[in-house]
Amino acid sequence: MKKNIILLIVFLSMAMAEISTSASNKLRSLFLPGLGEYSMGHEKLAKSFFIREAALWFVCLGGMKVSNWYENDYKAFAAIHADINLDQKSYIFAVNVGHFDSFSDYNANRARKRQNNEMYEEGQGNEWEWDSVQNRIEYDRMRIHSVHYNKYAQFAIGGLVLHRIISLFDVVYLENKFTNASLVPEFTTDSASLTFNIPLDL
Repeated sequence: MKKNIILLIVFLSMAMAEISTSASNKLRSLFLPGLGEYSMGHEKLAKSFFIREAALWFVCLGGMKVSNWYENDYKAFAAIHADINLDQKSYIFAVNVGHFDSFSDYNANRARKRQNNEMYEEGQGNEWEWDSVQNRIEYDRMRIHSVHYNKYAQFAIGGLVLHRIISLFDVVYLENKFTNASLVPEFTTDSASLTFNIPLDL
């Protein structure tokens, strides 16, 4: 992954050195939103892009990190309190572990619903049994937190892509001397979304 990023930086640097100034500014904005604006002398506008870009990377990397922490925690918690190793199990299995007190309770539930194809086999490392309902609920809380932080990271990835597109269009506007029409996004995060507001002062 790091090697690919380095190669991309080298490629873009070489490309920007060979092409026209106009195209170079556009590539700079795709590489780092605000860099094209900065090259054109719009330092204040560029700074706003740099700040938003840093915030998006913070949400993205931070969300991934915290999600992994919670994932490691709930797996370790399940190993201690339900005697189950989740390392090689599917996420659906992890969800079921949080919804049923034991392996036998889960299979009995599926049998009552005549969903025999969803039952787990014995002797395959699928057995679990929680030592208390409270610990099962605590496990499920950690699992859900892991999912939420991963969603924040995914929203931020989408925001990083959108941010580059906005910066690209902003450079196009500036190059066409529509100085009173620039795209200035503002993003906000809450428990479930990442949004961009794009005012156009025409």
